[in-house]
Amino acid sequence: FDSLLRERWPSKNNSFSAASSQNGTPHIFTRTEMMHQSGKDLIRILSLLVVGMGKELSDLRSDASSQQEETKAKHLTSKELNEAIEITSKILLDYARGHPDVVRKPIDNNSNDVNKGSSFFPTPPGRVQGKKHGGPGGNTKTVKEKKGRNESPLLRIGDALQRTRSFLVESSSMTAATLRWEIIDYLCVVLDLDTEQELSENEAASSTEGGEASPINDLGSAGSILKLIVLNCTTAEDSTINSGEPLDNKSTSTAEQTARNERNAGNCFLSVVHRLAASKSVSARVSACSLGPVLWNHLDFPRQLQLRGVITRALHDVDVGVRKATAAVVHEISEMLFDRRAVPWTVLMVERSMTDPEPQLRAAAMTLTWHLAEHLPNAFLGDASKGSLSIRRLPPRTDPTFMDVYLLQCKLLPVASNLAEDRIASVRLSVAAQCDRLCTALGEHWFSVIIDLLQALLSDRDDRVRSEAILCMPRLVESVISGASEDKSVSVLESLLPQALKMQKDASVLVRSSLATATGELLVFLVGLGGAGGSLSPPPSPGHGGVNIDEIGSYKYYKKHVDQTLIPLLQKLLQDTNPDVTSASLRAVTNASRSGARDRSGIPSCSHKPDVDDDLVSLASHQSHTSIDRTKPVFIPVLSEEQVLRLLPTLSNLATSTQWRVRQSAVEIVPALLGCTYRLETRNEISKLCINLMSDKVDTVRKTAAECFCLGGSSLARHGEDDGGEWITKIVVPHLRICSQSEDSKQRLLSLKMIDIIITNGLCPSKVSDPASSPSSFDDSFSSTEESPLRMLLDIASSRASDNVANVRLNVGRVLGSVLFLLDRSDVDYVVSVLEKQLEEETSKANGGDRDVVYFAQQALASRSLRRLESR
Repeated sequence: FDSLLRERWPSKNNSFSAASSQNGTPHIFTRTEMMHQSGKDLIRILSLLVVGMGKELSDLRSDASSQQEETKAKHLTSKELNEAIEITSKILLDYARGHPDVVRKPIDNNSNDVNKGSSFFPTPPGRVQGKKHGGPGGNTKTVKEKKGRNESPLLRIGDALQRTRSFLVESSSMTAATLRWEIIDYLCVVLDLDTEQELSENEAASSTEGGEASPINDLGSAGSILKLIVLNCTTAEDSTINSGEPLDNKSTSTAEQTARNERNAGNCFLSVVHRLAASKSVSARVSACSLGPVLWNHLDFPRQLQLRGVITRALHDVDVGVRKATAAVVHEISEMLFDRRAVPWTVLMVERSMTDPEPQLRAAAMTLTWHLAEHLPNAFLGDASKGSLSIRRLPPRTDPTFMDVYLLQCKLLPVASNLAEDRIASVRLSVAAQCDRLCTALGEHWFSVIIDLLQALLSDRDDRVRSEAILCMPRLVESVISGASEDKSVSVLESLLPQALKMQKDASVLVRSSLATATGELLVFLVGLGGAGGSLSPPPSPGHGGVNIDEIGSYKYYKKHVDQTLIPLLQKLLQDTNPDVTSASLRAVTNASRSGARDRSGIPSCSHKPDVDDDLVSLASHQSHTSIDRTKPVFIPVLSEEQVLRLLPTLSNLATSTQWRVRQSAVEIVPALLGCTYRLETRNEISKLCINLMSDKVDTVRKTAAECFCLGGSSLARHGEDDGGEWITKIVVPHLRICSQSEDSKQRLLSLKMIDIIITNGLCPSKVSDPASSPSSFDDSFSSTEESPLRMLLDIASSRASDNVANVRLNVGRVLGSVLFLLDRSDVDYVVSVLEKQLEEETSKANGGDRDVVYFAQQALASRSLRRLESR
């Protein structure tokens, strides 16, 4: 078929070849001629693919039923082959019609002949030609046709490759396997032609518009297909082994030979890497590097040395894009270091990245440093079958490999030190952001060096670097305290906290805001070492089985820093003149008050052993100490009640700020603070923050204060225990009565909104505990009544049914209608009587009363009737 295709479609290059043989001088093809030839080669490959899949389909249908089951397990089914043939044929036809060399004679644009077509493909029907050339159906071209004409030939090739990618890389297709090397050769030619990275840029743009981009898409259509083909071929042997039958003892040599073949499955593709690496095209050189991680574990050692040479040359490439892609490749390879012979070369690549003239590459060298340090033990203790995540710890000093790993770490640490002194701020910022990762990867031996490194970055001349360094401080403290002995864990606070105190007067708003955030995170961690509220013992240190008296003493030392350093620091930041710093401080206090706002998903936690109690393993856990079956989130208080009282004066001053956003932020902290309290007197003092701001001139502040005032009951302390209804009956209900009787209609409306929030969120207890069991100096008039708290709220709402303001009256019907389905039968009957009375009074007024009031009352009664029908 190949020879028939060439005879039926002679190439123009044949004339050049004949002329060259007569003149004795070889013809030099232009890029346009090579592009046209690549288009013809693509048509040829797709044609062979269609013919081969057709033959594969016919062979599958002619097989006997017994053989057919065996074929289905290894190759494509008839349905899959039919779909592949249909789709590939359509793509082939669309591409071939647009290829300029398909048409033998030139097209005259001024001619009215509609029977023009290709010499190889049949002429389309007249109605299709009429649409293409301005016939019936319109004279305008579609946007897609215009775009197709303006696209370069290389982009059209890339589009056809992308659409047929799943068939070209299909490892279970006999046709694709037969054409594999021809497809690989063609992809190399296309990558050589893509000198301006058109395919990768077009692929990245389409990925951004249609979905998420991936590392494979960054290579473009040709590079991604090549990588997938190599990946499928190198893993085919492994899948065959895993799916085959168990081997007996007699076939042990066969199994060893098969495993050896699987380990060396990538040897045959090394020539492809060499060919692409020697290309003048940037796309080809990038694709050559991208094959490195795919082939790394499937090459024998001599060929792995050749691959190292290709990657080394690419890291010295003149194009910065190639060097960036190579740095990413080294990052991937560092996870596959299971041979100690490759470690010195990888360290050399990290040092080369450190000296690169491109700042972005030098910044990436920091990531390479801690990533390689984290995986160094794998090269000496790990095994490829176990995976790189199985062993990540430095071997003990008694181990013979300890000195090898230690000396390699001595080479990696100067990389971070040199990058921390880089003249470009973005490079130093990368070091500041990843000091904690380096600390965890290198181990206890280098803690003091990394602490000094972070100290220097805290005094950096660039405010972004200082900001990132202070944000890294709590993570570094956690790494050191979790993985070091007691003396070193104490020294990290002595070294970093004095520097942090100096930064509260930093001229940069960004630095002070970051300081507030870091202080809150550090507060959560240090208080969490002693459990919730200090009632639990400190967690065990790594490598120790239990808790000793010395560790309890160290926790008292940490608590001293909380009381004497961190809380006073937050109090000063709360009084900052800049609203951004104040808001950041308020968020920090909120997070510290409920011990759960910090996102620790991106930080590898090594603080505690897996067998430790879950409340100690994760400070961000909202699980209750009393029950694991609770569905509602339970706040675990971090601040003590005395610490909360110390913060109240500062928060009260913020509630009088001239900026309404600061006042709003000050009141948003109330539910979190209530979760740290136990006494009703303290809760009453906290509630005054909300009560004062419920009369604010800004509507948003009033609504926020009302919501926080009501929702505060959902975050009370005692780890989810019921407070006996004290918060509702002795604090919320009395203030609700005051609001409902206010002369200001806005306050009366606010009282109805608060009732809606309380009932809808289930914050109203069904009964009130005995007042004798919870004595208080506050008004006991509501606790002594036999009326339930829910009926108290309904009475307050019904008292506004005859309000002189129509907006208040209509909100009575709206609120009662929204909570009607949450009430018991007796309460429903009470609400219905109130609504019927309101509806009767409203309709008896002149002109039938206010139509909105009537509407909401009728809607509420209709919802009650609907509920009756559903119950029946």
